[in-house]
Amino acid sequence: MPTATQEQRELSLKNACIDFMFAYQQKDVEKMLSLCDPEGTVHFKPLGDAGKGKIYELGKGIWSALIDCFPDIDNTLDAAVAEGENSVRCQVMIRGTQEKDFGDIPNKGGHFDSDHIFIFRLSPGNKITDIQISWDHNDLKKQLDREQI
Repeated sequence: MPTATQEQRELSLKNACIDFMFAYQQKDVEKMLSLCDPEGTVHFKPLGDAGKGKIYELGKGIWSALIDCFPDIDNTLDAAVAEGENSVRCQVMIRGTQEKDFGDIPNKGGHFDSDHIFIFRLSPGNKITDIQISWDHNDLKKQLDREQI
């Protein structure tokens, strides 16, 4: 049975991740970054090695581009589960309507709804030090490839 201190730590970890997802929902990349360690790493897993980098560089660039290309982007946090002493797994539904080309995905005005898994690792001071993000990239591209009427 977890101690009160362990439960408090888990709650604190989850709150940091919830704050990050709320900042993303508000399209506030600077707030997202403020919750992260400046040396923190990110891996957008479906993008392979091209999806690995620093949160303040690659993460900032991708999130800023997503917000620019999908101005109505939104997310719903379905679950946040503390795993171990410094990790939280979040199940998130992300949705949006494309208004500009995004990477290799040409703009056809498509809409997507995509389940994402975010795995956050945090420092003892609750700064996010690592984020691993997974989603079905092929399904996302299929959803966006449809011409909209």
